[in-house]
Amino acid sequence: MKHSPRKLIAPALVGTMMPLAIHAGGTNHHDHHMHHDSRMNMTDSFPTTMFMGKSTFVLGGVDGSTRTDAVHFNYDLKLMGMTSFTGEDMLMTAIRAGSFNMMDPFGMNGESRLDTAFNSNDRLELHKLFYKFPVSDNVKVTLGPQLRQDDLLGVKPTTYPGEDGSLFVLNQAGANDTYSKRMGAGVGVTYSKDKFIASTVLVSEDADSNQGILTKEGRDNITTQLALVEDSYTLAFAYTHSDGGNTDNSSDTNDYSSYGINGTYNFLNQSDVFLPSSISAGFGWKNPDNVDENANIEDGNTWTIAMHWENAFKEGNNLGFAIGTAETHRDDDGYDDPLAWETFYKMQINDNISITPSIFAVQKDGADDVTGAIVKTSFKF
Repeated sequence: MKHSPRKLIAPALVGTMMPLAIHAGGTNHHDHHMHHDSRMNMTDSFPTTMFMGKSTFVLGGVDGSTRTDAVHFNYDLKLMGMTSFTGEDMLMTAIRAGSFNMMDPFGMNGESRLDTAFNSNDRLELHKLFYKFPVSDNVKVTLGPQLRQDDLLGVKPTTYPGEDGSLFVLNQAGANDTYSKRMGAGVGVTYSKDKFIASTVLVSEDADSNQGILTKEGRDNITTQLALVEDSYTLAFAYTHSDGGNTDNSSDTNDYSSYGINGTYNFLNQSDVFLPSSISAGFGWKNPDNVDENANIEDGNTWTIAMHWENAFKEGNNLGFAIGTAETHRDDDGYDDPLAWETFYKMQINDNISITPSIFAVQKDGADDVTGAIVKTSFKF
């Protein structure tokens, strides 16, 4: 099957600016093999570049925050250029700007971090830069100085849509420590044959500093993923080792090994409004290299269950619900079970504009419950 440049590159923006074929997944796992086998029309001239973008406005607030209960109005802007030199490769360049303060409730260090939260103090920053190319019909390599862990993996292990959902913690497939979404320089190799997909990836958070890659001082994250992909379901297993740059073998929450098991099921051609289009479940286990119970550095687990209804109540609109752990759960006496949940309803106004109201709650050990509501307005161009 041959595709024009627009047909090959445009799907990269579907979801939250998801890179083409790097995930080899998404909300429709039937597309895995189509993505892996995609080729540009060789009658076209190369190199070919397409520029695309997405702006997201977020209006909302929370109750129960220790920082502020005020209403916030933030934005996230992504600009992306995708270049193919041969019709089989892709150079991804993504520029991003955002106004989510790191410590605000919605920010990256906030009590209810949003998946779309990004802070650049209103300045454009290089967000991603990587190159993907085939080595053979079954092997593809991705490498770059700035990328995220899930850009390298062969399979997105959940059908729960990140761009429609709200909370970051519920968009880590239930294996939060395994699918940590660390950013830095990295390289990944993906092998795919028939229904089997395997990936091994390295992300170094200190590749551009004195610590370097795969050194004792550098923060390196290595993930291996094995997956079985069918039209109606996907099963995935992943293992991650993160050293956190720990040099003295002391107890460190970022120095650990973790495992994740995930399953998704698509209810193909279903017409029952009460039956979701897809359901995803994921579980993860974290084992610190050195346990320190006094510092709460212990074995822990995470989980998430999510459901997604396509064309809910109206053609083009989507409904979603997810529930799971709000942080890595420790099996300690007196420890409150951490829990997070959210529900959203995405209203597709036209091909380029959508409005998504959602409500959520986050409960963590030793902290007040945080509840919130937001309205996201997304513009794709």
